[in-house]
Amino acid sequence: MTAASRPVVQMFEQIFGEAQIAEDAGLGKLRSYLEQGGSIFPLVEKGAQALVSEHQLSVGDAQQLIRRANSYVTYIRREFIEHTLKGDKTTQTDPSSGLLSMVDGPKYELIFGTPFDDMCPPEALESCISPVAYLIDLLRWVLLRIEPNGDAEEKLLLHDRRTDLKLLSVDGPAVHQAVSSVDIIIAVLEKFITAEQPGSIEDALITARYPNGLPYYQHWVTIDGVARSKGLSVGDFGRTIDLSYPYFLPSVVSAARNTRALAHASRLGPYQRNLLTEPMYALSHADEFYRDNFDTVRPSWANLNQVSYFGEATKLGAVEIERLLSVGDFAPVRSANIDYVEDPDVFAESARSGSVYINANVHPGIRINYAEQGFLNRLTIQPETQAGLTAIDRMNRKLRLDNWLELPSDQVDTLLSAAIRAEARSTDSAPTWKISANVVHALGLFQHLRERYRCTAADFAVIVDQLSIYGRGETLSQFDQIFNGQGAYREPLKLGEGLFPVTPVPGEADLTISQLCNGLGIDLQTYHYLALAVAGAYKREDTLLLTPAIVSSFCRLVILPRLFNMTPVEGVLMLTLLGGQQWLDGLAGVPLINASASSKPDVLSLVEAMDTCVQWCEQSNLPVLWVLQHIAVPQRVSIASESDLQFFDQITNLLPAARLSNDAFLSAGVPSIGSASLMDFLSTIRDGRGLVDHYGLVLPYAGTLEEYEAFARSKLLWVVENAFGGLDKSVHDSLLNTMLAVILQARDAQVSLLKETLAVYAGIPAGHTIPILSWAKATTHFLLDQVVSHIAQGRRDAGGPLFDLLAEVRRRSEVAMTLNLSAELLQDYLDYGHKVWFGKDPNAEPELSVRTLYYLSTLTRAFDLGRQPPQKLLDYLRQVNALPEVTGNGLRLAQQASAIRLAEFFGWSTQDVRDSLKLIDKSGNLVLGDLIELDLLMRVRVLSGKTGMDASTIFQIGNLPETVDKEAYAKAAELALLNESRAQAPLVHAPGDLKALVKTRSQIIDSNSLIAKKPGEKATYRVTVTDAADIPLSGVNVYWQTTLGTMRNKATDIKGQVEVEYRPGEVMGTDQVLYWLDLFEPEPAGPIDIVSDAQSMGFPGELKSPIPLGIVPRGQEVELYATAEDRYGNLGKDVFLKWFAVSGAPANANQAIIRPPDGSTNQEGQTRVVVSSPTGGTFIFSVRTDGNGSEAYFEPITFAGDEAGQ
Repeated sequence: MTAASRPVVQMFEQIFGEAQIAEDAGLGKLRSYLEQGGSIFPLVEKGAQALVSEHQLSVGDAQQLIRRANSYVTYIRREFIEHTLKGDKTTQTDPSSGLLSMVDGPKYELIFGTPFDDMCPPEALESCISPVAYLIDLLRWVLLRIEPNGDAEEKLLLHDRRTDLKLLSVDGPAVHQAVSSVDIIIAVLEKFITAEQPGSIEDALITARYPNGLPYYQHWVTIDGVARSKGLSVGDFGRTIDLSYPYFLPSVVSAARNTRALAHASRLGPYQRNLLTEPMYALSHADEFYRDNFDTVRPSWANLNQVSYFGEATKLGAVEIERLLSVGDFAPVRSANIDYVEDPDVFAESARSGSVYINANVHPGIRINYAEQGFLNRLTIQPETQAGLTAIDRMNRKLRLDNWLELPSDQVDTLLSAAIRAEARSTDSAPTWKISANVVHALGLFQHLRERYRCTAADFAVIVDQLSIYGRGETLSQFDQIFNGQGAYREPLKLGEGLFPVTPVPGEADLTISQLCNGLGIDLQTYHYLALAVAGAYKREDTLLLTPAIVSSFCRLVILPRLFNMTPVEGVLMLTLLGGQQWLDGLAGVPLINASASSKPDVLSLVEAMDTCVQWCEQSNLPVLWVLQHIAVPQRVSIASESDLQFFDQITNLLPAARLSNDAFLSAGVPSIGSASLMDFLSTIRDGRGLVDHYGLVLPYAGTLEEYEAFARSKLLWVVENAFGGLDKSVHDSLLNTMLAVILQARDAQVSLLKETLAVYAGIPAGHTIPILSWAKATTHFLLDQVVSHIAQGRRDAGGPLFDLLAEVRRRSEVAMTLNLSAELLQDYLDYGHKVWFGKDPNAEPELSVRTLYYLSTLTRAFDLGRQPPQKLLDYLRQVNALPEVTGNGLRLAQQASAIRLAEFFGWSTQDVRDSLKLIDKSGNLVLGDLIELDLLMRVRVLSGKTGMDASTIFQIGNLPETVDKEAYAKAAELALLNESRAQAPLVHAPGDLKALVKTRSQIIDSNSLIAKKPGEKATYRVTVTDAADIPLSGVNVYWQTTLGTMRNKATDIKGQVEVEYRPGEVMGTDQVLYWLDLFEPEPAGPIDIVSDAQSMGFPGELKSPIPLGIVPRGQEVELYATAEDRYGNLGKDVFLKWFAVSGAPANANQAIIRPPDGSTNQEGQTRVVVSSPTGGTFIFSVRTDGNGSEAYFEPITFAGDEAGQ
């Protein structure tokens, strides 16, 4: 086919003709293009505009060509499609008329023999009828037909608007995967922002302030979101890791409160807090302020006083703006039951209630000037003035805070105004009406109370300020809701200058008191208790003024305890017992928030203190009232109870048998001293003390049993020498031992008597009685002496030291039983715990205070939380507090051992314990040794179990600063997400292995058999300490325990070795020596045998049995014995020996019998035999050792017989 015969060329010539083509250069070029094989399809796709711009055709010619070309292209495409569908096969055409035309109608499969097997599926990517083909065709249409048209300067091209579009891949997942439209939009926006924003997205969201949902800090949102999902706030993490927690202990609440925890509890991020607390904008920065916060520029921002423009900029409707400004239907309404200083005027008092912060408490407040046309309504401010800028700045902050707290505008204003007033009172100055850091802390406390106790904004305002006397619309004021909301038939309570009594007069009804009681839901007794507290705070005596401040104090003392599920009386009692009058005045008087650090607690600290105290009681399953009763000093009673009298009767009946008396000594074999009394000698004060008193009660001694015995011996020696001077001194020791045994027996009997009787009286096990008595700072002697004196006086009334002591014993007994304190725990507390468990204080005394009760309950909670017996933890605490000053390797081993032992006890990972100790112990010692640190570790352990977070994450979140620290917040968010994404599998504890930390080897360098009492006798032990890699560890303390000798504790040298001498004592036997390192379990070293000297073993004459002086009758036996002893005085135990008998001349044939003839000595070193002779005669008996052959001879013994008769 020639170029001129192409159908498209023919069509072109038919349209324009040869003459027109020859005259128009554009048409000529276009015909040349078509004659050279150019396709008509691109021309049609580009449209008439492309023909004009690219081929220089006129608009009319282009449109004329496109109309004819569209038809032509459509025809060609249809032909192509039909050819594709039916292929090359020809179909025979049936007749169109006649009988042969009567056939089935046309069908697709009859007309088109489409080879479907050779074609792709309709949904395939390469299909020309697939969605992909449609989208590509649409893309080409946009690029070729739409974008070339229009003004190039005003156009935003598709690939400029969607820079990510060309980078997308059209593949199977992209076509068939189901993706949320939100995900697609977010990805598109991210790429667009990345391309348009020079900085990071994070920084852009932080710095942006419009719309008013911003700023948005992703890291804070992540951290707060994770905490919220666990039912917590970030502030809870801060309180958990605070070493000053709990806040109700007197030594803590006076210190600076945990401001970080309160700030984070507000659920406001650092940039949100910065926005609220930043200085007010000056007029010189108005352009910057309006641009950043309202997205408007000069001169448009001058229209912000237009209600419609302001609403558009803030996304508020007209009603919401009225609510914000407290105007119209939301205007505040004065209570009719208040005597006001000023009469109301025509303006709404929005600056006094509802919108106090926005108006800075300046009346009249911002109003709306309404016009006939709603769009002309205007605010009574001028944005271009400083006053107008400040007002809009306040509204800007307030709007955002409303959204962040998710509270109505008037409730947020109530919170702000109450906190600002409370802070101003601490400086005795007028409020500045600015949101300070302390106001944010107050919001944090409100959020905590709101989420935990469902505290309302109105109630919180009463707690930190006072009752509201303004209503809103149809809603009564808070004052009237409480006291005047029961109906119009009652006389309303009116506030003014009236007086009402502190103490109700019996038999007289006081209307004001009745109204207060009815409104608050309390009885007269509770009213009197509260009135005394309020009167003390306001320095009033008999009467109180009926003012909003004083009535608010009553409400505060009722609302706050009930918030914590306590009675008002319990609340007042808690404040009094925990902090005395100062704490009570802080809530019963005018509350304030310290603007700067102060030793005097403010209302925020006091509420936190009560909150933590209630939480502690709840966690420990202790009723609040029970706690308050047992931290208070018992009140004295005037009449002895039935249990008191029974206790006295039991002691009266049992004490005579336990008393020490002259008869007890006589019964033990101590000789009488005539008319004198041994009791007088024993009670004589010598060297400042005696042994017994005149009642026969053994006097107490502060020391061990060995020390007491030594003291008693010295005293008894004086008694023996002075009372039994006529006796031979050789019997003094025997007499002294007998008397000492009698005294010890009486002492034990008196202790046993008190144990049994006091156990019944106090309802405690007998083993608890002595520790509890010591805890009450008394002794067995003191209590028995007081009881005996009381009985001797014949008194039945109560009072005095005895009943004070019994009350303290009962109080401590109830604490011990309720907390399930073991006798071992109590003894540890008395021995050393009271000095080191609650902070090291060498001068501390055992007491029962709220601090003691809290930390003892901490121990019981630790036992419940632990996976090992409680004694394991008590042993650990005892060993840690017995540690000397250690450094270097010794300290490192102690740190590792401490972490492993605590991890094993609590069933936690060793790494978590180590991470906790690193952040708990700021001194770097890293060895947990007191209950303050243990309490913190337990809180972290419990929080870890609740949240599934590890210790490092908890500390990272809890230590987040109040100010901006991007690195800290980013790390905390990353750790929080990491812990959240991990599968929450049950915690499986992998037990640590102390032995894996070090390798220890012990050996005895020389002999392991030593001679007792031998001067200079010793053995040397060597212990080598290395780490797991066999590297010697120097400076590691090695401790020893022996039973029959002495050894010194020493530290290893640079070779990791220590050599210690073992010196035997005077007792023989096998000594199993034990050694251990700091906080490690004892290990056995080689045993040492303490023996006698076999080479010098003999039979001293003075230790041999006497022999008969005369002739032994025929047939009678004689017992002989001898004692084996070496040169050092050691008895020869288990010494093998033989007995011999030699007949005296001339009758050598006489026979002697020895039973048994050989054997060994017993444990007293003695050998005993029975000798006799059937024939009679004189014999010399001897005994000889098998070892050194030492032999001892007895004097001749003559037995009656034939020879004897001669």
